[in-house]
Amino acid sequence: MTKRRKIVFFILIVLTVLGVALIVISASGTKLDGIAGFLGSPVRRLQKAVTGIGDDIGKNTSVKRDYKGVLEEIERLTAENERLKQLEREYGALSEENEELRRLLGMEERAEGYDIRRASVITKDLTDWYNEFTIDLGSADGVVNGTVVVTSYGLVGLVCGTGKHDSKVRCIIDERSSLMCRIERNSELLRVTGTSNENFTAGIVADRIAKNAAVYVGDRIVTADSGGVYPPGIVVGTVVSVGVDAEGNRYAELSSDVRFTALTSVTVLIPKAPAESEQ
Repeated sequence: MTKRRKIVFFILIVLTVLGVALIVISASGTKLDGIAGFLGSPVRRLQKAVTGIGDDIGKNTSVKRDYKGVLEEIERLTAENERLKQLEREYGALSEENEELRRLLGMEERAEGYDIRRASVITKDLTDWYNEFTIDLGSADGVVNGTVVVTSYGLVGLVCGTGKHDSKVRCIIDERSSLMCRIERNSELLRVTGTSNENFTAGIVADRIAKNAAVYVGDRIVTADSGGVYPPGIVVGTVVSVGVDAEGNRYAELSSDVRFTALTSVTVLIPKAPAESEQ
């Protein structure tokens, strides 16, 4: 009990005692009736006032208790909301990963002779924009230079440097990247190289196109059998324009569905050992 409440209760007790005494005096019919009447009125008013103070204290205490309960409920609901948001983020990540794995199932036939391993992108080389990045698989996992890296949307690039537990990947949009491909529709051969410029835009271009080769906007370009470097049939990009350069050579600009700037995980195709592959 607080000090303030003790004082209030003490005053109430004193006033009650006085009130009882005055009632007794009044009942006895003595000459003190006038005194009782004179004292009784202010005492009753004071008693009422003190009682009112006690009621106000009780009301204030109740309000404070209710306010504290509201704050606790707000904190609980806020924590619950954050937990639900986290679960939503985790569900979205799992759904995306499941979709990626489902799409990769169609690559197993083309990737015969390779171990398919998932890897996380752990850093990006800021000096090379997003043309190169590092993954968390290395030589201890069987990764070697030239190992192919893909997503379910198509070819990403090749491993160009390995550590024991990490590797650097060079993307096909890098201007140092070059590979032989085919037009999926008619199997015509062409070369695909990466491009970049001072405006920090990058893409892929196909050249060395035979004069009589039919290539149209919308054609899909896929990897050619490269003697064990690239599994054949991996999507590289889609033709978005066809042109002729200043020397009269035909070329085609390609668009890839791979989001090179937003890669967080990739799939690595690690060549199996010859004996293991035969089995």
